[in-house]
Parts: sequence; structure tokens; C-alpha cells
Amino acid sequence: MNITDTVRGWAKFLHPESLKSNLILASLFLTAYESLRASIIDQCKGFYWTGFDASGDIISQNYENRVLCRHKSRLRASMLWFLEMGAIDQDDLDLLERLREHRNEIAHDLPKFITSADHDVNVELLRGLVELVTKIDRWWIKEIEIPANPDFDEADLDAIADAEIQSGRMVFLSLLLQIATRDDSESVQFYQQFMDGVETLQANAR
Repeated sequence: MNITDTVRGWAKFLHPESLKSNLILASLFLTAYESLRASIIDQCKGFYWTGFDASGDIISQNYENRVLCRHKSRLRASMLWFLEMGAIDQDDLDLLERLREHRNEIAHDLPKFITSADHDVNVELLRGLVELVTKIDRWWIKEIEIPANPDFDEADLDAIADAEIQSGRMVFLSLLLQIATRDDSESVQFYQQFMDGVETLQANAR
């Protein structure tokens, strides 16, 4: 590292807005990754849920035979299951690996991202993460949840536009991405809608 790199690094660390921004971006990426991980693993495992007893959820042995046997990593094994089901493609698998590597780099070497001028949280990867969760959740809702819901027995599934399919996780990650890209317009709208709903509930409770 030369003197210029050192100066740039200290300038990045000592600038209050820069320091705050990089800490926020790092925490957003780590949070988003955990949400992605839950989306992949929990939904795949939920496909083999058969009920519950006093010990908790009952998961079919097929989960072990058809999912976990694919890879030692539960996350990778679940993604391979989604690949076989047609929910994702090879590009998505490659993206997951880049996301995992970037997540580990942030988690294990956070000081580098706040003190080195040459290391920043990759916002484009964060955008790709949100798009991957959106792809998986929309497939899950359209192919698994809706067909299993008798309320939709008469519905034309092909007529349901993708834009109309939203999960709570998709909304959550969309808000995180807007914070990361400093686009607060929709975040403010969601906040106002939420507060309006709270006020309505309070008024009805009186």
C-alpha cells in the first residue's frame, strides 16, 4: 500500500458520512443475505412438512433423500432442488456463490470495508440478491402456495401478473435496497401507509 492509498483509506474512515454509509451498507447486505438464506432453506424444507407433534414440526424423510443428499451445504442443496424444480437456472446458482463469497468477506473482514479505499460493499450484488429472492418467492407463491389454497380453485393462474405477486420478504428486501441506493421515496410511502393503517385500527378500537 502506498502513501496515497493510506491517505484515501483514512479519509474514508474518518469522514462521518462515509463511515456511517459503509457501516449501514455492510449491515444491510448481511441482513439481506440471511433473508435470502431463509427464503431458500425454509421454503424448500416446508415443501416436505407433514405436520407437527409434541416435539415440533414433522418433516418427511424425503427431505433428506431428495434435498439434503444433494450437497453438504443445506443452502446449496436447497438451491439444487429449486433448480430441478425449474424455479431457477444455472446463472442463479452462480449468483448465489458470488453472494456467499461477498457475505463472508464482509462478515469476516468488516474493517477492510470501512478503512480501505479499494473495498466497498457491492450494491449491484445486493440488487441481484433482491432479484433472486423475488424470483424464488414468486415461483413459490404461484406454483406451491396458490395451487394448495382452495380459495384459488377457480382462478386462472396464468392471468396473475408477476407484479401482483408479493411476499413480505420481497417488500422487506425492496426497502433495504432502497435504503442502500438512497432512494427513500417508496420507503416513505410504505411508512405512511403503515401509519395510516395504525391510525385506522386505533380509531376503530375506540
